[in-house]
Amino acid sequence: MADHDLVLVTGAGGMGRLVTERLRTQNVPVRVLIRREDDRAAEMRAWGAEVVTGGTSNVTAIAQAGSEPASATEMSTR
Repeated sequence: MADHDLVLVTGAGGMGRLVTERLRTQNVPVRVLIRREDDRAAEMRAWGAEVVTGGTSNVTAIAQAGSEPASATEMSTR
């Protein structure tokens, strides 16, 4: 049995980045939904997070990202 439930974080910039970094330092499994493959996606993977590419308006990406997480959080700095 896992020590922590999988957490879904939307966004790899600003607050989403900070939350992902903090969760991964605590060995919490994280899945990050990001808009595109870029340096931020690589950074998330380097921390051990699973990355799903697609925006929040992409139904396929949402379905893929949303399978299994017990917790989800949306971070926006807009």
